[in-house]
Amino acid sequence: MEPRITPAANPLAARREGYSAEEIATVSLDNRYIGFPYTKLMNSNPYIDQSAAVIMTSVEKATALGIDPSRWVFLHGCGDATDHWFVSERVNYHSSPAIRMMSSKAFDMVGKTVDEMDHLDLYSCFPSAIQMGCQEIGVAEDDPRGLTVTGGLPFFGGPGNNYVTHSIAEMVNKVRAQPGSFGLCTANGHNVTKHAAGIYSTTPTEGPWQREDPAGYQSKLDAMAKPVLVEEANGAAKIETYTVMHRPDGPEHGLIIGRLTETGARFLANTPADAATLYDLQENGEVGRAGFVTCAEGKNSFTPE
Repeated sequence: MEPRITPAANPLAARREGYSAEEIATVSLDNRYIGFPYTKLMNSNPYIDQSAAVIMTSVEKATALGIDPSRWVFLHGCGDATDHWFVSERVNYHSSPAIRMMSSKAFDMVGKTVDEMDHLDLYSCFPSAIQMGCQEIGVAEDDPRGLTVTGGLPFFGGPGNNYVTHSIAEMVNKVRAQPGSFGLCTANGHNVTKHAAGIYSTTPTEGPWQREDPAGYQSKLDAMAKPVLVEEANGAAKIETYTVMHRPDGPEHGLIIGRLTETGARFLANTPADAATLYDLQENGEVGRAGFVTCAEGKNSFTPE
């Protein structure tokens, strides 16, 4: 089995230092928090000078152009779906019904499972996106195949959502180098909102190529229940999820998505901006931590106990 792809092994990667897990997780002057708990090296690296291209033709056109059949790569399966558009309407913050749906549709088209994929590239803008991708697709986070063919967004880099052009182009190289192998690329955009998957191989497809209209299964995702959201929240509450955003010199503000204890309704809030509260939230904050939310002049503020 081909060893995992690392940035150090990829001459096209923007960062080739080959950071260890400990270095990625350790806060330093060069690796400060961006949005707690993610350090700079856990964030995607979009401000780089990179380009990639994928040429698409029919078999008839490729033959007419004289392209060697050994260079041909076929799209065998695909799917695309969208989670609830507004983050405040998500079912929860640790799953993605859309990733589960679109990946299953892609595998169904091919008649294969994720275990039969030889190469993987899961969209890697932030750790949570990878974790949700692994969970919904059914891939272990330490899968021996590795989770990327490029080195990943924080290290290989990627100009915005165009990273996936790079991952597809590299996947083409992988399946060409191992004829008959299959590779899965996934993509997402916005706030882990829009999702897509493609499965590639040098093996020609059989019969007419036809995908299921995504509108059919998207309607099922759109119909999923949305939690009740209150714009002005007051009362005892608990943290559902949170982050602390940082400037170069330290924490700037806290962002809370919480639930009112009495009704279970969801709310969005900031925290008091004093450093003590922000550091306390960072050091002692956890999902489910109790506190109190108040609304003044249309703005919710959550103070943890």
